[in-house]
Amino acid sequence: MRTPSRLSEPTMTTLKNPLSLEDLVSNTPDLPVMPAAVMAVIRETESSTCSAQSVAKYLSQDPALAVRVLRLANSAFYSLRRQIMEVPEAVVVLGMRTVRNLAMIAGSYPWMSRELKGYELGPRELWAHSFGVAIGAEVVARRARLNESEAFSAGLLHNLGKVAMSVWLESRAEALFDAISKDEAPFDAVERQVLGFDHMQAGAHMAESWNLPKPLVRAIRFHHCPDVVENPEPLVDCVHIADFMAMSAGMNPGWDGLRYEISLNAFERMKISPDDITSLMDEFLLTYSRHDKLFEEHPKAA
Repeated sequence: MRTPSRLSEPTMTTLKNPLSLEDLVSNTPDLPVMPAAVMAVIRETESSTCSAQSVAKYLSQDPALAVRVLRLANSAFYSLRRQIMEVPEAVVVLGMRTVRNLAMIAGSYPWMSRELKGYELGPRELWAHSFGVAIGAEVVARRARLNESEAFSAGLLHNLGKVAMSVWLESRAEALFDAISKDEAPFDAVERQVLGFDHMQAGAHMAESWNLPKPLVRAIRFHHCPDVVENPEPLVDCVHIADFMAMSAGMNPGWDGLRYEISLNAFERMKISPDDITSLMDEFLLTYSRHDKLFEEHPKAA
């Protein structure tokens, strides 16, 4: 795996009939949508006036989503002595951060677990990678004493753009095959060659249209190239490192064999030495394996 010390800013590729980001949002069939209640919970937990009561109120506005969150809360992972029946009770027992994460999982799983033929990803493969990056980002944030919930959200949504881009890549199969066949082609360069933009740009555009908090948008936009951020941000570095950990653990986000560039500067900024990486990976793998129980009893709960 190649590990340059600094990555360059992705550039747009000029095509004869380029697809614009606006086209992507307006013309993609069955575009991913995050439930309004989840968006409200995300924004509320970013607020200085956030409370358990306000989080429960927003989440309870979507009964179907609330049911999925309660199913996850009552999964084997938490080993609760009694069943949680209401969202306010879940917030009290599990805490706001955990309930926010469960809302994110419940809101994104239906569209993130789809098969993405354009990326050669089967059902749940993108989900496994994205969930792994979410767990990894949370682990890195915990080490760095950062906001773990924010890191989890950014990790879970970092590949948002792929869900929208897959159908367009599939329709350009010949150009895609030619781009992939080139030796050592960077992952995001293939996307820009075929569509004119990459999944980071597409995901950030969608995140902005959802009015996600700016730090989450930037983490989505720069998770492959954290060094180009004018003022480096810990959240971007968290997701970049977590992406590396998920890839190293075999959680492939598509297209085997392409070069995946890693920024050593991100590790330096987060004060993660080469000696720390092994222990960090161990903590990540242990945490991820424990979370399998989250889906044991209710694999479709999310």
